[in-house]
Amino acid sequence: MSFAFSRADTNLLQGVIDMHLHTMPCLFDRPLDDLEAAEQARAAGYRGLVLKSIYVPNADRVELVRRVVPGIELFGSLVLNHSVGGLNPEAVRAAIGFGMKVMWLPTVHAQHHNDHFGMPTYPWLGQREGTLPQVPVPGIRLVDAEGALKPEVAEILALAKAADIVTGTGHIALDEVYAVAREAKRIGYEKLVQTHVGWHATDWPLDDLKALADLGIKFEFCINPCMPNRQQQSPRKLTDTIKALGVERCFIASDLGQHDNAHPIEGMRMWLRILAMHGFAQNDIDHLARHHPAALLGLPAA
Repeated sequence: MSFAFSRADTNLLQGVIDMHLHTMPCLFDRPLDDLEAAEQARAAGYRGLVLKSIYVPNADRVELVRRVVPGIELFGSLVLNHSVGGLNPEAVRAAIGFGMKVMWLPTVHAQHHNDHFGMPTYPWLGQREGTLPQVPVPGIRLVDAEGALKPEVAEILALAKAADIVTGTGHIALDEVYAVAREAKRIGYEKLVQTHVGWHATDWPLDDLKALADLGIKFEFCINPCMPNRQQQSPRKLTDTIKALGVERCFIASDLGQHDNAHPIEGMRMWLRILAMHGFAQNDIDHLARHHPAALLGLPAA
């Protein structure tokens, strides 16, 4: 696939990094596989991608994709759902060994996700043909009945700090985010990220976001919530929240890779245009789309 962007939009996309992109293989039917996503992003001028699989660690297969598609920084990831053992430090160790750069705490198998959507999946995404039907699974909580962080979560955060990888909060509840953020601050771990601020299940009040910022958390803002088919989140709300939290704490991503949403590259183009239209200076946009993602991934300054 090629895109007939204007010269201005082509220039706009040069050097961006998308740290949240869903691809095939996946249990859900998705429009792009790893190779297609990497080839198309490289052709569009991206500097890098983090490829995300909800159910399996993918850093090993990304290692192979990197050999087939040189000229773009490609990274694998891990999501701590039941399919990898949930809150499983050994899965984290293995993924780090394969070069994983971003880890997410539970998403579809988080108790909060199940409470919000009524199912450990998504009501709008169809499974890939031939996969077994999904069955109810117990929701994962990161804190015990007294609200204390579980020991295995503390171990996972310590592993993340030692390996200098990014940890996204996934779809956990707000009280769990606070517990994780306090532990991250206690151990001096500085790469904890609130996942897709403003999305259905993680649309926390601004006062809580500011309190989390004081604990050192960073913030990911994705274009996915603004897509017209489902949530229809206001872009103004997201851009106002970035301004309220401070550009230096934030970065943008797409969280795309669904048939009924924009192509990830078009989504990123839209996001960059939205930021400019809502008053962000070019150096702020560079920070959000290029510099902060690069720093989180341990890449040298461009």
